[in-house]
Amino acid sequence: MILRPLYLNKIMPFVDAPFVKIISGVRRCGKSTIIKMVMNELNKSGVPDERILIYNFDSLQFEDIKTAKLLYEAVKQRLSTEGRTYLFLDEIQEVESWVTKLLQQI
Repeated sequence: MILRPLYLNKIMPFVDAPFVKIISGVRRCGKSTIIKMVMNELNKSGVPDERILIYNFDSLQFEDIKTAKLLYEAVKQRLSTEGRTYLFLDEIQEVESWVTKLLQQI
């Protein structure tokens, strides 16, 4: 993993701000790496793994989640009752209707 402290230092102050953060860029520029770096920083600051959810839709692990409704149900089951849950969605464009359906629920 190529560490990108400049980006990390710009993102971390906003991690707990009440709005969605979007990392965009061309293919293979390090977006997923930045997500992993933010997750590592959350762990270092004491956030337990069960409160950090990552869904990478390039992975075979999540190939059955093809609709916003299935994603909503999967996330809902894993939400923490102990504190804030941090949700990372990588390659979210692979999920049908995610913008219109999922964002209505937030």
